Amino acid sequence: MVAVLSMFNKSIIHKALLIIRKALWPRLSLGLSLSLFLVLSFSLSLSPGVAAESESTDVLMTPISYAEWEIQRQQYLPNVVVVDIWATWCISCIERFPEMVALHNEYKDKNVQFVSMNLDDREDVSSLQKAEKFLAKMNASFDHYRMDENLLHAFEQIDLIGIPAVIIYDREGNEKYRLTGDNPNKQFTEKDIEQALSDLLK
Repeated sequence: MVAVLSMFNKSIIHKALLIIRKALWPRLSLGLSLSLFLVLSFSLSLSPGVAAESESTDVLMTPISYAEWEIQRQQYLPNVVVVDIWATWCISCIERFPEMVALHNEYKDKNVQFVSMNLDDREDVSSLQKAEKFLAKMNASFDHYRMDENLLHAFEQIDLIGIPAVIIYDREGNEKYRLTGDNPNKQFTEKDIEQALSDLLK
């Protein structure tokens, strides 16, 4: 019965609760009234709309200039820092992002700090909102930034041709690995990231 009721629109369930409270409650036995009320309440908690609302948490990307980022990343020392550079218009970035979340969960207690750096156009409010919703959906519980620079200038500052890209810094803050898709014949994978982390954590 709960499974069937959970498929109802949440507004219908709300109305049913009101009917029980106002109309049926006085006419039914106390035990039956309580049973119906609890079943509907539980069904409401299982309805997709309510579940989405309760699980969604705001994820905000901190706007940051390249110069500010160069200072900010020093705050993560002496951790190894993994920077995932992505954007919503980059399909391969979106496809591989769950791997970054999984790696974060694996290494978060091993002195490794994961960070995402978004390169969506800072003037494109819709894309920025889409990016934050995506991060919330991914349950990406690490720090997120968006480059507060002109898009072309941002690529120049980071010295990138394209994305996805992952830059890994050692415990002293020195860039040690730059994994990009510039070479179409050699695309990096999560194994390359794990190998880099293994080397830096020795």
